[in-house]
Amino acid sequence: MDIKLRIFIILLILICLFSILKVIKLKKLDMRYGMYWSIIFIILLIMIIFPSIIENIAKLCGFKEAPNMLFLIAIFILFYIVFRIYITISRLQEVNRKLVQEISLLKEEKKK
Repeated sequence: MDIKLRIFIILLILICLFSILKVIKLKKLDMRYGMYWSIIFIILLIMIIFPSIIENIAKLCGFKEAPNMLFLIAIFILFYIVFRIYITISRLQEVNRKLVQEISLLKEEKKK
């Protein structure tokens, strides 16, 4: 990989990391989700700085090309994130349902 491209990608990753920290600081993103994204970008940073690590890991795992392994890992990470989001949505739907029921009960009691 060309050194100019590496520097450009490193700058993009650093911008992403700083923006994640800013959003966490403004409390627009939960800390645990911010940590997920921060860890992913730090791993990307390490992979860009030391590309031979990924190539060696890919060879050890039996992949012919390192990008194939990276795409597979990225797909699994995205599936995991989507799964966690669905869990959160399910929990929030249950909380919302209970709140609506409690409000309805309180309104009914107030009418009496």
